[in-house]
Amino acid sequence: MKQQIFNRLALTGVPVLLAAFLYSCGGGGGGGAYSYGGSSSPAPPSTVQLVSCPPSGTTDVSIVSIAVGFSPASITVPVNTTVKWTNTDTTTHTVSSTTVPANGAFDVQVNPGAPICLKFTAAGTFNYHCAVHPTMPTGMVIVQ
Repeated sequence: MKQQIFNRLALTGVPVLLAAFLYSCGGGGGGGAYSYGGSSSPAPPSTVQLVSCPPSGTTDVSIVSIAVGFSPASITVPVNTTVKWTNTDTTTHTVSSTTVPANGAFDVQVNPGAPICLKFTAAGTFNYHCAVHPTMPTGMVIVQ
């Protein structure tokens, strides 16, 4: 009797355990790759990267207030430029992409007095806004 129970568990339990193991190892899909044209490859890198702010060599944008927004509102920079946003307001804002080229989405919080830097590694027009304050004027980075 015990042998029959063991055999039944072995026959039904092994496939279930195998399926769970394969799923947890990435056999259940996804795995950080995308499929394009029938082949899988790693996801392309972002064209906008959050980086540590260097001591110099950045293009600077101030976040002035909800009424004024970003200053300057539009900048044009070369590829591989680091842009630094400094929040001079007394409230937290974000620099959040709206319409951007492929792989160029970004959404970062900027606390008062704590600048953030984004490096733009591909050409394109990167529009952004403050997601916390929808009435705040928007900004744009044109990368050439």
